[in-house]
Amino acid sequence: MPVWQQFHRQHAAQGIEVLSVAMDAQGADRARPYVEQAGATFTTVVDESNHLGEFYGFRAVPNGFLIDEEGIVRHKKLGGFDIRRAETAPVLERWVAGSDLSDSEAPAEIDLGAGHSDSNAMFREGIEHYKQGRVEQAMSLWRQGLDLDPGNYIIRKQIWAVENPDRFYSGDVDYRWQREQSKPGS
Repeated sequence: MPVWQQFHRQHAAQGIEVLSVAMDAQGADRARPYVEQAGATFTTVVDESNHLGEFYGFRAVPNGFLIDEEGIVRHKKLGGFDIRRAETAPVLERWVAGSDLSDSEAPAEIDLGAGHSDSNAMFREGIEHYKQGRVEQAMSLWRQGLDLDPGNYIIRKQIWAVENPDRFYSGDVDYRWQREQSKPGS
């Protein structure tokens, strides 16, 4: 998030807006410390129910959408959209300069399979249980959803975050631990 704050600061005078979306079933209070720590002056919203993942067809973050002043998506990158990556920064600079991005790599449409929509419905049902304090019921539904869509890291990370809050909400997010959990047989 600090790199996006720097980008926003550098380009705000040009009318460039940054909108970040945190994907966290536990709500805005869990995302807020990261926004505050980054000193973010751009808007951050929270998608607790993974509506964006279902609508735009992604299973993991970070994703990037570059939208012009008419609201037209000029570039979309699902997964791995990181300003620090060598392939991302030049696209952003071209977009800021108003250059045509039609020659930039367009993501191939991903077949998410039949289980994607059903798994997200189970996830949203689990959110309702979670909000009511019925954590076991929520976790059961989330696991069933993950069984339908095993590649859905939005759901997977929500399970991990509830079960292991120290890996997500105590200082830096423990990405090394997440990679270990993702290995087959873990």
